[in-house]
Amino acid sequence: MLSTNTTLNLPLTNETEPLTKKQNLSQCRICSAPAQYAYFGAISCSSCKMFFKRHATVEQETFKCNFDGYCEIKRGNRHMCPPCRLRKCFQFGMTTEKFRSPRPTKTKTKSLVKLSIFNSLKPDHSLLTTSQWTLLSNLYNNYDESQVLLLGKSLVDTHNSLQPMNATYQRLVENYLLSLYETTGRYLRSNDDICKLSFSDRSILLRNAADNVSCMAGAFIIHHFDLYSLDSYLKIMTAMFGNRAIFLTLWAMKFIISDIIIFKLALSLFALSKTTYLYSPNIPIDSTNSSTIFHIQNKYAEVTWKYLNYRYG
Repeated sequence: MLSTNTTLNLPLTNETEPLTKKQNLSQCRICSAPAQYAYFGAISCSSCKMFFKRHATVEQETFKCNFDGYCEIKRGNRHMCPPCRLRKCFQFGMTTEKFRSPRPTKTKTKSLVKLSIFNSLKPDHSLLTTSQWTLLSNLYNNYDESQVLLLGKSLVDTHNSLQPMNATYQRLVENYLLSLYETTGRYLRSNDDICKLSFSDRSILLRNAADNVSCMAGAFIIHHFDLYSLDSYLKIMTAMFGNRAIFLTLWAMKFIISDIIIFKLALSLFALSKTTYLYSPNIPIDSTNSSTIFHIQNKYAEVTWKYLNYRYG
């Protein structure tokens, strides 16, 4: 059990306070990233601030390090071991006592917004347990498609005003593809189940999941905006990836539906799918802990099945 009583003698306000030049404290105490403020009792960056706020009240008995609590937390690897990162937050003085109490009206509003995502038909909730609804909500929110959707819309809006293969449109397509990969990276790093895997299992899984999730997300955006109907976009993508890749994407789009929740649940399932692993001669066939990954898959599959019954049954 982690203690929340460790404190440092820092001149802090209730939640944040800008640093003065005399203090000369410019690094996050948790991960050494640049930091300008003190959050919840310790000098920290915005990333560690949000991490602590999300995880400080988690039941610690089920929040354990795979390496006996000896992970070194740095900016480049801070997402790899949440337990050690949280332990370091407490060690350097972060405390839940500095959390601001939410206003009742705001809490009510947030609840209504969250329920509106999954509750449009308001059927019986008995199919899914409270923990399964929480998991469903987390899997939905982990993939933030907002930036990709904006760039997808830009591809459509600018298509008619530019000549085919125009350099400006080429850069727009490249930015869209880059955003797809960056969104996938953030999504995979925010998945607690993946983060809790052993280092070797996680390394193998992420290598393949990055391709699986990026390709699925790309197919969904293409389907959503009908991007292959745009001559300039189709020509650029064909030049970059070849005709076979375009054909496979068109084939995959036949199975895509517009339900964004089902799409995001599918991302989670395919991210863990061993049947879609890429082959590498440097990776032994039995490198992964199959039983652990199967347990996570089964958990996601059960939630997906129950949601399908809840939404369409």
